Amino acid sequence: MSAPHSRARRRLLGATTGLVVALGALVPATTAATAHPGSDHGGSDHAETTEFDKVPLVTEGLADPFELDVADDGRVVYIQRTGQVVVLDQETLRQTTALDLDYSLDLLQQSDGLLGLTLDDDFTENGWLYLLWSDPDVAKMNLSRFTMGPDDTIDPTSEKRLLDFTIWRGEGRANSHMAGSLAMGPDGDLYVATGDNSDPFDQAGYTPIDEREGRRGWDAQGTSANTNDLRGKVLRITPEDDGTYSVPDGNLFAPGTEDTRPEIYGMGFRNPFRITVDPGTGAVLIGDYGPDARVADPLRGPEGQVEFIRMTEPGNHGWPYCHADNQPYIDYDFATGASGEAFDCANPVNDSPNNTGLRELPPSQEPLVWYGYGESAEFPELGTGGAAPMGGPVYRFDPDLDVKTKFPETFDGHWFVSEYARNYYKVLSLDETTGELASIDPFLEGETFVAPFEAEFGPDGSLYIIDFGLGRGAGRGSTNTDAGIYRIDYAADGRRPISQFSADVDSGHEPLTVAFDGGASESPDGLDITYEWDFENDGVVDSTEANPTHTYTERGQFGARLTVTDSEGFTGVSVQKITVGNTRPDVAFGAPFHGGFAELGDTVDYSVDVDDVEDGSTEAGTIDCEQVTVNTQLGHDTHAHPLDNYTGCSGSVFLDPADHGVGQNVYPVLGAGYQDLGADGVPALAGQDVIHLQVRDKEAEFYADSSGVTVADGADARGGRLVTDVDHGDWIAFGPVDLRGIDGLTVGAVRGAADTTVEVRAGSPTGRKLGQVEVPKATGAGQVVSPSLDLKARQGATTLYLVAKSKREPADGANVGLDWLVFHGRGVADATAPVVTAEAGRGAVRAGSPVDLSGSAVAPEGREIVSYQWDLGDGTTADGASVAHAYEQPGRYTARLIATDSEGTRDWTTVELRVSPAKP
Repeated sequence: MSAPHSRARRRLLGATTGLVVALGALVPATTAATAHPGSDHGGSDHAETTEFDKVPLVTEGLADPFELDVADDGRVVYIQRTGQVVVLDQETLRQTTALDLDYSLDLLQQSDGLLGLTLDDDFTENGWLYLLWSDPDVAKMNLSRFTMGPDDTIDPTSEKRLLDFTIWRGEGRANSHMAGSLAMGPDGDLYVATGDNSDPFDQAGYTPIDEREGRRGWDAQGTSANTNDLRGKVLRITPEDDGTYSVPDGNLFAPGTEDTRPEIYGMGFRNPFRITVDPGTGAVLIGDYGPDARVADPLRGPEGQVEFIRMTEPGNHGWPYCHADNQPYIDYDFATGASGEAFDCANPVNDSPNNTGLRELPPSQEPLVWYGYGESAEFPELGTGGAAPMGGPVYRFDPDLDVKTKFPETFDGHWFVSEYARNYYKVLSLDETTGELASIDPFLEGETFVAPFEAEFGPDGSLYIIDFGLGRGAGRGSTNTDAGIYRIDYAADGRRPISQFSADVDSGHEPLTVAFDGGASESPDGLDITYEWDFENDGVVDSTEANPTHTYTERGQFGARLTVTDSEGFTGVSVQKITVGNTRPDVAFGAPFHGGFAELGDTVDYSVDVDDVEDGSTEAGTIDCEQVTVNTQLGHDTHAHPLDNYTGCSGSVFLDPADHGVGQNVYPVLGAGYQDLGADGVPALAGQDVIHLQVRDKEAEFYADSSGVTVADGADARGGRLVTDVDHGDWIAFGPVDLRGIDGLTVGAVRGAADTTVEVRAGSPTGRKLGQVEVPKATGAGQVVSPSLDLKARQGATTLYLVAKSKREPADGANVGLDWLVFHGRGVADATAPVVTAEAGRGAVRAGSPVDLSGSAVAPEGREIVSYQWDLGDGTTADGASVAHAYEQPGRYTARLIATDSEGTRDWTTVELRVSPAKP
C-alpha cells in the first residue's frame, strides 16, 4: 500500500475539480476509547461526534481488489489479485484496465497474484508505478516499475525489474502467506512487505518450525527468521531513475555483512498484509497476522494472536519464535513429537537446517497492539471474534489544502486501521513525541463493512478504502460478492444525498429496454431530491424522472449514471453497467447443494449448470466445459483462504483439511464461474454461484444466530469455549443446513441445574421437530454427556434450531451448556473415505468401571490409515484403535472412533453407552 499523500512532492492539482463527485451514505464517527489497564490514556482529542459520507466509487465486477493509490489529479489506481491494474476517473466513474497480467487459474490458487501497488512521488509527471507480482513462469516474486501512458494504459515492455526472490510455490500451502504490500516513504524510499511463505495449516495452529527433510515449506525459520532471505520481511530500498535501486543507510544489516541481505529493514514477520509510512514521522506501520490456535498449549506455545506494529527503527519482530508481547513458542520436534524449551525472545537462535543466514538473531521487538480471539485484557476496545488486522494510513492535516471534504485537524497524526474479520475501522491516537498509544476509538461505527481490506488517504484529504467482500476472484470472470471501493469524505457542510438505483435487466440484445428504479435514493436529512439520468454516461441528461425507462438501440457497454441533488445543492452519483448485444450467463451448482454436509478431507462430486443465450447450455452440450471453473476455499470465521481451482462442468473436488488447529470455525466454500464468449464489439460477461457447506463436526459456539445464551471460555471445553446459560426457551441456530445424507446427531452437553430436553427444529424455534435428546441435571460441576438422536429430515436448505426445554424457570439457574455437535452420515461427500467400525465390550456400564472400546478401519484404495482417535463423549479423548475408559458420572454417552487416512480424509463411527450410577 502506498503512503498518505501529505508529502512535499505530492500536491493536489485542481483541488476542487473531479474530486467531490459521488457522495453517499452518512455514517457517524463516535468517540472515547477505553484506557488500557495500567495506563492513563485518557480520551481522544476528537471526542466530539463527527459526520462522514461513504461515497461508492466501484461496486460491481471486482475480483480480489487488493491495493489502491490516488494520484494528485484525482485518478484512483487499484490492482486486483487476478492480475489487473485499473484506473478510475472519479468525475465520470469510468474505468480503464491499464494492464492485465492474465494469470492462469493454477497460479491464482492460494495467494499468488498481483499483490502490491504504489505510485511514484512524481507519478503525474513520469507515469511510474511500482508493482509486486507473482512470476507466472518461475516460482518467484517480482518487484517492478512500470510506466503508465497518457491514455491510462501500461505498455508491458516498460517494465524495469528492481528485484525478485524465490518462493516455495507448489510446496504444500506455503503460498498461502505472501503478504504483498508497497508503500512510499517521505524520503522517496520504497517499502516492501513480504509474507513468510510457510504452510500455515499443519502445526495445529501454532508455529511452523518443521525441520524434517523435504519440509522447508513448513519452516518459517528458513524465511522470516533467515537474515539472508527476503521473505517474512519489510524491505527498504531507494528506487533510481534508471530502474535499479540503492540501499539507504540505516537498514537492519549494513551492506557487506556476511549472510545477510542489506534490503531488510524489518524481519520476523508472519504475514504483514498491509504497511504504510507516516508522512510526518517516517514511522512504518504494519498489520501482521498470527497463527490460529484458540488456546495456549504448554507443549507448543501461546494462543494465536495478531499485531499492529509501529516501527521507528529497524528490528526483528520475533516470528516464528515469539509473538505478541514477546510470548515465546516452544521448540517442538515434528519428527518425534517432543517439546523442548521455550525460545529466548531476547536472544533468539536460528539453528534450522533451512537457515542460510546468521545463527544469532537480533532481539525480538514487541508490537504496539496485540490481541487474540477473545477479549484482550490490554486492548478491550478491539472486541472479540476472528483476528485479521489490516494496517492503514496516518492522517496528516494540510491547512493549505482548500477542500471542504478533507478530514478535520482533530485527526492529525492518528492511525486508521481496520479489522477484516470483525468488520470495523478504528482510530489509534498516538503520542506525537513518544509514539505510545493514547487511545483506540471507533470510526464509522454506524456503517456496515463486509471485509475491510485497504485504506489510503488521497491528496484531497479523503480516505479511500477497499471492502473485499465475500468469496474471491478466481479468474475467468469470477468476482467477490459485495466488494466495493469507496471514498470517505468529511461532511463539513451537511450530509449528501444517496444515489442508488436498480435496473430490471443489465444485459441483452438490442433493442434492449431497461426499466430503472431510483426509489432507493434519498436524502438522509429528509430533503427533497431531484433526478438526472445519463443512460450512456456521455454527459447528456436523458431523463429527470425518478423511475424512467430507456431503450438501447446500439451495441456496446454503457454506464447508466444517476445524479441526485438535494434542495441544498449537494449531489450524489451512482453508475451501473448495461451491456447491449450480449447476455449474462446463468450459472448454478447442480451438486453439491448449498448447506450440505461434508468434512474437511472429503472428496465431493460436483456439477455446474450453465445457461447462456448466445453460447447455449450445458444441458444442450454447447458450453465448452473447459471454460467452466470451480474453486475451493477454506472458510475461516468470516473470511476464506483460497485453495484449489478446477475446470469442467462436472467432476470431483478435494476439500483440503488444511489444519487450523482444534476449535476453529472452518468450513468448505465452493465457487463456480463461467465467462461467455462475448460478441462482436461487446465484452464478455460472467456468471457465478457460491455455496457454503457445513462440517459434520461442529463447535456449538460457532452458531449463526441465538437467543438468550452466552459464549464463555471453558478450560475443559473441546475448543476452549462453549455455549453457556442455556435456559428454558433459549436456542442456537445454524444455517443454511441441508440434511440430505445425514441421519443422526450427537450433542456434546454440559449438565446444568435441571433436567433439560434439547429439541432440534427446522425453520424456526417453533418449527417442525426433527428429534430431541435428554440432558439430565448435574450432580456435580462440569459433567459432560453426549446423547445421540436420529434425525428425520426432509431435503432442502433450512435453518436448524437447537431449543432448550425445561420445567425449571431461568431464575433457577442455567440448565445446560452446549460444547459441540457431531452429525452422522456422509452428507454430500462421496465414499472415498475410511470405513470405520467400532464396538464396546458392553453397552451398559456403571460409573467408575472401565469399559473396553475397540475398532478398526479400511482405507480407500491406494491409501493407509495413519491414526485412530477416540472422542469418548465426556470431554476426554484417547489415541489408538482400542482403549479402556471409565466414565465417572452416570448418563448417556456417545463414543466416537475417528480414523484418518494418508490423504487427510477422515470418517468415524459411534458407540452409544448408558452409564448407570456406581454401586454404593
